[in-house]
Amino acid sequence: MKHSEICKLLQLLVTLPLVLGSEDESRVSRVRRLATPNYDPEVYENMAKYVVSIRSRSPHKYFGDNHFCGGCIISPRFVITAAMCVMDEGKIMLRSRVLVVVAGAPNRLKVVTDQTLNVPICDIFVPTNYTVFNTNNIALMELAYDLPSANKHIGIINLPTQPPATDLTYRVLGWGRVYKGGPLASRILFIDVNLQKRNVCESLIENFKPAMLCAGNLNSSEDENPCPGDSGDPLLLNLTIYGIATYGLGCGYGYMPSVYTDVWYHMGWINEVLKQNLSPKYQFQPHYMFLLLIMLIIAF
Repeated sequence: MKHSEICKLLQLLVTLPLVLGSEDESRVSRVRRLATPNYDPEVYENMAKYVVSIRSRSPHKYFGDNHFCGGCIISPRFVITAAMCVMDEGKIMLRSRVLVVVAGAPNRLKVVTDQTLNVPICDIFVPTNYTVFNTNNIALMELAYDLPSANKHIGIINLPTQPPATDLTYRVLGWGRVYKGGPLASRILFIDVNLQKRNVCESLIENFKPAMLCAGNLNSSEDENPCPGDSGDPLLLNLTIYGIATYGLGCGYGYMPSVYTDVWYHMGWINEVLKQNLSPKYQFQPHYMFLLLIMLIIAF
């Protein structure tokens, strides 16, 4: 071996630990920076009960690997989420029978006896403007049966009674990817983000609509944004849902806020859907009229 080659080999052996160490350190730093979806036992126990995992009907290989969106419980029978979570790529609504809501599972991958519920969906509601103008990214999912009030691991979040206040810190919870391109979280994680003023949102985001909110910690070096798998996650303050995670523009880019649907903006539509569907047994539905007509014909 030539003298120059020996020198290069020795140099490589000397610098290799430093190179590996710096890569390791960089990797750890990256994980810390992007793991700002935080885990906290108190949040895990007390806040997870309001959030549900929206999944395809059957797991691919194991429980929880079919999670693709989050949602929030707003009544014993209804879950609120993003419209994009109940549409295919062509913006055609998915059939309710291909979806399921999983409640009482703060660990996405674990079934807990007498706690975890897999609830079928019987109906889905989306504003017309979502499919026509790509706005109003919000959906309501009607469950096949009421969630039990006795299950302490399942809770109903409050709907807003006034518009959300800006420049306050809100909390987002879900099981989305812990960083851009990373794995889905197993335990429910959270981020705390600042709700930005509308003029700030409009200056940073093209085509920012009145039905939208934007939130993010713009002066932070950490990537605190929803990522894929977080669509439909709730933006919460004081046990009230003010926003729904939709477009995670900031995922991987700490300097960009992400977009949320303004729940307060849609309260008229929400109340109308709930009013028409919360007590179907007391409503005179067209199919009931048809059955009654058949019974009358048979009677006479």
